[in-house]
This record gives sequence, structure tokens and C-alpha cells, in this order.
Amino acid sequence: MMNNVKTYLAGIRTTQITPKCPKCRKYYVGYPALSREDNETEICPECGVKEAILCYLRNRKPV
Repeated sequence: MMNNVKTYLAGIRTTQITPKCPKCRKYYVGYPALSREDNETEICPECGVKEAILCYLRNRKPV
């Protein structure tokens, strides 16, 4: 699902499409992250960082 955001750039009205993250259901701006769950789904950068941290914590070896 996409959301249209009206912005003004140098006095010109433009429409910017912002994607919606399928995990957290929030709209985001910027480059998407690729989900580690299926390597196909694009998610917001914040959810991408959360997935990466969880993956690291699961795979880390005890000292």
C-alpha cells in the first residue's frame, strides 16, 4: 500500500509516494530494507535494523 504525500519543491507542487511497511504498518521515507525472513519483502529501515539485531543476538556465541 502506498501513500501520496504532497510536497513543495522550489514552489512546484509534487506528489511523493511513500510505501507502507508490512511489518509495523507505518509509512516510511527512504530506501527500504530487505527482510531477513524471506529475502524478498521490502520493509522499513527501522524494522530492518530490528531484524538484524535479533539475528545477531540469536547467532552470537557465548563467551
